[in-house]
Amino acid sequence: MALFSRRKKSDDPAAEASADAGSAAEADAASHAEAPADGTAAASGVTDTDASAEAAAEEVPQIGISVQAFRGVGAAAGPEVRLPDADDASANNTAPRLQTPTAPAAPATPATPTAPAKRALPLASALPPEQTESVPGMKDNVLLRTALAELEEGATNDQLIGVLRQMLQGHLYLRVHGDARTQISEGKPLSIAVIRDGERSFMLAFSSAVAVRDSVQREKEPTATSAVAQPVTAVLQQAVSGTFSGIIIDNASAPHRAVFPIEVIERALQQADADMTIKALLAAPREQDTAQKVGNALGKTNVWVAVNDGTGGAPVGIAEARTTDGKRFLQVFTHPLEVVALGRGDKPMQFSPERLAKVLTEHEEIAGVLVDAAGPSIVVERDALSSVLVLAIDIDA
Repeated sequence: MALFSRRKKSDDPAAEASADAGSAAEADAASHAEAPADGTAAASGVTDTDASAEAAAEEVPQIGISVQAFRGVGAAAGPEVRLPDADDASANNTAPRLQTPTAPAAPATPATPTAPAKRALPLASALPPEQTESVPGMKDNVLLRTALAELEEGATNDQLIGVLRQMLQGHLYLRVHGDARTQISEGKPLSIAVIRDGERSFMLAFSSAVAVRDSVQREKEPTATSAVAQPVTAVLQQAVSGTFSGIIIDNASAPHRAVFPIEVIERALQQADADMTIKALLAAPREQDTAQKVGNALGKTNVWVAVNDGTGGAPVGIAEARTTDGKRFLQVFTHPLEVVALGRGDKPMQFSPERLAKVLTEHEEIAGVLVDAAGPSIVVERDALSSVLVLAIDIDA
């Protein structure tokens, strides 16, 4: 548990709304920034920050994001698609060849919000970044923090989509007025800070404990504040189930902050794996059996593929990637935002494990799958996909 400032002698903030109480053990684990795989959000209330209404309005920048960018996809039925032939020279629906770069590609910086520079692939390193703790003992959400650092004034939708896709993994910090551990032990709901802009309220969430500290220090008369880490799915589900108009990430870190309308958050959750199993594996330090664990998860989890629908006269097909030695890998994605982020104009289409098994069985020349080409990503070869391939046997039976 981290406290960032002195408590005022009076005016103890009261919770205005509450959710069901979580266990003290879960709250204690969350306070140490360890996001349990199956944890749920701790009990919480919402409390206005100490900023004035005018200041609060200033802290809610009117940043738009295209909900249409990933709406209307995900139907089980879709157009008949084919994998490109090995000698298909057009290959508009294939990704760049897989290569190991000596360093991650530098993010492109748009000259103006209306004329973004062309982005280069990969958008992020294949391997997850090194874990850091900007406040000792409290782990940062490094992928989210890095995506936020690329934002500038007048952020483009492409940049905001990049932030949103990287936010769908790991944990987020919530700012709690007072000592969260004490509130839990006394059976009280957590007093979670919000910002109000007229009749709208926005939940505050943070990529790191130091971002919480910056938010506290910005206030003229800060109260004692603690930071609680929660699984990102629990935080987003709480935002959707409440009366919030949206969520603000790192509100005191302008221009490196983002505001997402609640409709966008709700849509992102609807199209996500409930446990974010594969995303969690890709964001974690790689182990010897990581590819096998991802392969096992693919046998239980719906994924997405990138479909070229024939726009511009290109043949209809599913995106694949090829290594320098000629191996072919089907591109699969953990969320439609991962497809949109590539900026290729492909349409995300959902694949069940059974459908993935059928494609891999019918195309034995495919060596495996490439998961989340925008990064962090991983290549899973056939020998680690037995949990998927066995489903094709069951279908035939």
